[in-house]
Amino acid sequence: MKQKKTSGISSQKMKARIIIPIISMLLIAVILAGLYLRFSWNRYHQMAESEALQMAQSVESLLHAEHIETLIFDDSTQAISDASLVEQSLVRLVEATDSIYYAYILKQQHGNIVVIADSSAADSGTFSPMIRSCEETSEINRLIFETGRSMVTESISAPCGDWIRTLVPIFGTENNNVIAALGLSYSASEWQTNLRTKMIPDIAVVTCLAVIILVLANLFRKNLEFKEAEKSRQESECSKEVFFSHLPGMAYRCKYDQNWTMDYVSEGCYALTGYPAGGLIANRELSYNEIILPEYRSIVQSEWERVLVKHERYHGEYEIITKTGERKWVMELGQGIYNAEGNVEALEGLVLDISDRKKKEHQIAYLREHDFLTGLFNRNYLEQEKKRLDQSEYLPLSILICDIDGLRVINDTYGHEEGDQLIIKTAKLIQGCLHNDYVLGHTGGGEFVLLLPYTDSHKAHQVKIDIENTIANYNRAQKDALYAISVSIGHSTKDTVEQPIQDITKAAEEYLNRRKLLNQNSSHSAIVSSIMATLYAKSQETEKHGQRLGMICQIIGEQLGLTPNELGDLQLLSKLHDIGKIGIDDRILNKPGKLSEEEWQLMKQHPEIGRKIAMSTPQLEHIAEYILCHHERWDGAGYPMGLKGQEIPVLSRILSIADAFDAMTEDRVYRKAMTYEAAIREIERNAGTQFDPEITRLFVAQMATYHTV
Repeated sequence: MKQKKTSGISSQKMKARIIIPIISMLLIAVILAGLYLRFSWNRYHQMAESEALQMAQSVESLLHAEHIETLIFDDSTQAISDASLVEQSLVRLVEATDSIYYAYILKQQHGNIVVIADSSAADSGTFSPMIRSCEETSEINRLIFETGRSMVTESISAPCGDWIRTLVPIFGTENNNVIAALGLSYSASEWQTNLRTKMIPDIAVVTCLAVIILVLANLFRKNLEFKEAEKSRQESECSKEVFFSHLPGMAYRCKYDQNWTMDYVSEGCYALTGYPAGGLIANRELSYNEIILPEYRSIVQSEWERVLVKHERYHGEYEIITKTGERKWVMELGQGIYNAEGNVEALEGLVLDISDRKKKEHQIAYLREHDFLTGLFNRNYLEQEKKRLDQSEYLPLSILICDIDGLRVINDTYGHEEGDQLIIKTAKLIQGCLHNDYVLGHTGGGEFVLLLPYTDSHKAHQVKIDIENTIANYNRAQKDALYAISVSIGHSTKDTVEQPIQDITKAAEEYLNRRKLLNQNSSHSAIVSSIMATLYAKSQETEKHGQRLGMICQIIGEQLGLTPNELGDLQLLSKLHDIGKIGIDDRILNKPGKLSEEEWQLMKQHPEIGRKIAMSTPQLEHIAEYILCHHERWDGAGYPMGLKGQEIPVLSRILSIADAFDAMTEDRVYRKAMTYEAAIREIERNAGTQFDPEITRLFVAQMATYHTV
């Protein structure tokens, strides 16, 4: 605090030493200029008065005093006898000069001042009577008769205007008394204007001198400021040397150029950069800019430009390369040093080593964004990335969710340590299938989420296949493993900006859950397994029948371009389409002969029973309608609702063909299996009546290829 106070007092004293002499010089100059102009004004005024008196005296000398003495103003006639000669002379005088507006001769009669002759003939209109009246009543005119001395009056205001008068006495020839007075009237405004015009050269001289004095004062000020600044700088340099030697890091003063050419560097330079302080001064060994990592140089330059324009302090963090090649994070704190014109003279600041702090920050940031078990990104980071990638430039954007099957069983059987190892192994296997644009994260348990920008549904499905194949190859190579790694994978794709990203995530989760139902290692599949076990126990349906249907349905579904979700539903449907038979009497289900009408009516109820079972199970309710419609016919003659054509769900239409084909080509209790060719002909014969003709065409073409292979 003391230091700041002392610095402030010193600065004030320095300003006082500079300002007081300058103000004194300017004040003296102003006083001298004023006196000079006042003197010039008086001189020109006296010259004007002298010229006016000389003019009046010259005119007076030409007048005949004897004649003027005889002129008398007659009160009775209000006229002057024989004044025409004098008046003509006065008229010629006014007409011959531009400055004289009125010339007249005054005479004192009976105590009154009267105009006995004037230049009224040179005047116009009513001006002359007004002038005459003014002159006769003006008290100043009496002085000439009392004193007998010529005079020039000050500007006198009268009803007829502002005038300056020159009065010259006319003496008698005999007794040397004042017998009359000659008066010449000048316009006061013109008189002043003439004086100002004469003052112009003097004003110009004073102005030039004032400019010269101001320039000299400014030079004097700059010289004083320079001396004071140099003195302060020298004192400051000494103080800085002591102060900076005790500071951590590197203190500096440098030029504002591309290389940050150093004028001063503290001894801390060596500990920070590995270079001696003298090596950086004047770029003797290298410039400071060469120490800064190339990728940061333009950033540092731009930030300095920004703060200097605003006269702000600089604060920047960047990396440097030391003499030994070590990378260090540094923090630079600096400011610009400006001259009197506001231009940057130099930069001063401090560079500190913050490598340890940056290392801790990076560790904290890594832990904040990564899963500690796998080293993959965590859920929080994935949510942020999902928002970032939810832009049109990254479309199509696919989300792929992988979940390890049977993780809970492994944790319970072998312990959580083994379960953690399973998660780590799976993470590495998935990671090996991805390229740099993809974002992989571990969201907890056995679940992994992949964000796939620029990836459509087909490519996402290929990524799914790659992961499944990689895991399968790994399992084959691990012959002595306690268990095989199994994952269920679901994915969905955002193709347009309008689709909410939450809906895409939900669709991927639903697809994953459906895959879980089909995966034997998944706990979800326990529901399907228990239903299938009951169905197989009650009827002649076999697991192989479901597998064959699944294969045929997959072939048709892929040809129709079904989505991954729809293909998953089709697989479930191929296994569970007849679950309604659980509610049908065993005697009807296993009857070797033809069913009676009553038995047939009961048998036809199994689609509705199957729908009810599926609707009561949350994991299966999405295929309930397909189960209900799998015995509908294209021509509307099917059951239970008699739907026709496109009213029948496409998955039910696919299953109808696959189920009929498999039934015809397999032995039943009441008949032998048909040949492949006969079954195909039967399917073709019923196209357009029992079966969808387009799906039938695709089925026949694909089965022909499949059968040939």
